[in-house]
Amino acid sequence: MKTLTQNSVLAIALLLTMAMLITSEANGRLLVDRETVVVKNDISGENITIHCYSSDDDLGVHTLPYAANFTWYFHVSVGGTTKFYCDLTTGHGSGNYGVFDWRLETRCDQYCLWLIQAYGPCLVQTAYAGHLYCQPWKKPPHNIKAFPS
Repeated sequence: MKTLTQNSVLAIALLLTMAMLITSEANGRLLVDRETVVVKNDISGENITIHCYSSDDDLGVHTLPYAANFTWYFHVSVGGTTKFYCDLTTGHGSGNYGVFDWRLETRCDQYCLWLIQAYGPCLVQTAYAGHLYCQPWKKPPHNIKAFPS
């Protein structure tokens, strides 16, 4: 069996890279595409606390006054397995929410803007004419008592 020359190895590497790019482009994205996630406080007169992270990155805890935002950029892992979550705490409720994965990315097209509103977090779906995808708070605020039994 002949040994591969350096040029043959480079040619094979180039072909594999092109095949991965073609495959990823067929799925609607390039591996080099940069994703953006923005979490914006849309609750007038209130500060909110957020803690965002993935399995690889902890983005820290941030307090956002009204109209402020926290933004981060990243490249999706090969295979599209990148996921980001945020713990959100407001005076209206709190919870842990997935703010980025491949399903949500199809709704926001590389720019995922989350508006944190009084009734819960809402994704601005740029792929759907800006319609909001809203989720209710998972936990009610601490000052609301349960109904008597």
